[in-house]
Amino acid sequence: MRKILYFLPLVFLFTACEVEFSPNAEWKNLPAVYCLLDQDDDTTWVRVQRCYLAEGSIYDYGQVSDSINYPQGTITVSLLAYKDGVQKDSMSFQYMERNVDSGHFAHTAQPLYWFETRNRLREDWLYVLTVRNAADGTILATTDPISLIKRDASKKLFSKPSVTVFNGDTVSGGFAFYDNVGASSHTLYCNMKWTELENARLYQPIVRFYYKEHGVTKHVDLKCPEVTSKQYRLQGSSYNYSRDLFLDELKQQLQADTARKHYIPYVDLYLTVCSEDLNIYLSTVVSGSSLSQNTEVYNNIKGGVGLFASRRTHLYMHLPSDNSDTEGRGLFYFLSHLGVGIY
Repeated sequence: MRKILYFLPLVFLFTACEVEFSPNAEWKNLPAVYCLLDQDDDTTWVRVQRCYLAEGSIYDYGQVSDSINYPQGTITVSLLAYKDGVQKDSMSFQYMERNVDSGHFAHTAQPLYWFETRNRLREDWLYVLTVRNAADGTILATTDPISLIKRDASKKLFSKPSVTVFNGDTVSGGFAFYDNVGASSHTLYCNMKWTELENARLYQPIVRFYYKEHGVTKHVDLKCPEVTSKQYRLQGSSYNYSRDLFLDELKQQLQADTARKHYIPYVDLYLTVCSEDLNIYLSTVVSGSSLSQNTEVYNNIKGGVGLFASRRTHLYMHLPSDNSDTEGRGLFYFLSHLGVGIY
């Protein structure tokens, strides 16, 4: 089974901050629900917990597991699929517990709900997530229908990158940064193009760089800056990844490891994308916010708080990279002079 939702630590940060109640109001059963749908994942995970109101320090209450978790068997979690208003599928999630990292909040085993959705999610269907009270079947939280992120299977994900210099010269083919000797500017870039995905609002290209150390093939993932679908179109449906940024990121990741590394002349280009709901949620999360501060966070859970959205993280293309050691021009030349042992 693949990765747990990467933003799960945020669940604990934002569950009891934004719902407006009187501090002296009676306790109310208010779920916090987090789930991302990715049709390329083999398993879909849902995190469900309780919001609560209390006097005193949130740190103290957060250390008590019973204050945030529904006991096993008290709720049910289901995913329903619809097309043209007709229900097409129903998936009932199973309960499990998994340990989390230690910190300010309770770090005993935490409950998760899972369902093996391999080859189960359809791009032409809409999906609704529902949490019910197991005792009487009443709905505690639900969502509006959401769409998956769709890819046109008849089109290539990536066009082969073209490498452009400022005087208009273009080199087509693999992953490289072509330096035109004598050009007035040497801020060079690899020009990437990909097929836009329906319902995608935020893209993050990732370059997986390979090398061999002591006979073992290894890699590092270099995250390119994020680009919105609007920005991508304004840039002529392409993305420019600068050579300087590529070299700086690679050196930063490998600086603690200067052992001799054999350069492998190919890369994988990955594309991580997310829907409008997840894009808005990420834009409202303030990095480094204090628990003592009120923080507004996007919410699309009816009857509760949290997030239900779609993403795709397994889109990639394998292609050769520049193996030229021409001084001042070839990619291998710059890599071998980076000071991290590449030869």
